[in-house]
Amino acid sequence: MIDPEQQDAPIQVVPQLRVADLKRSIAFYADALGLSATVLDPPEAPVFASLEAGDVTLFLVADDESLAAEALAAPRGAGVRIYFEVEDAERLYRRLVDAGVEVLGPPVRNEEEDYVEFRMVDPDGYEIGVYS
Repeated sequence: MIDPEQQDAPIQVVPQLRVADLKRSIAFYADALGLSATVLDPPEAPVFASLEAGDVTLFLVADDESLAAEALAAPRGAGVRIYFEVEDAERLYRRLVDAGVEVLGPPVRNEEEDYVEFRMVDPDGYEIGVYS
């Protein structure tokens, strides 16, 4: 086990999502949340993308023949929710609704913990939570 006292840098968690159409997913995350593709591998016909915005990193990997049949048959997004903290969740919600993005209801304010949140679904069925 790694001793936190001996680590040179903090651990960063980077989710990786399996997607059906890499270009479509890159466009979704760019349009909805402002993430930019910083790595496309291989560049000429990418099957992997690293998306970034500030300190946030998200990996996307395209389906391919090397995946087991069971993995390809499993529903994407089942049981997975990724949260993004933004400056103004209500403003982003209005922009996304106007753009036709599938949202799972209006923003809800948590008075006790003082935040606003809403949820949406990406093109592969992953649930995305957004809060401020």
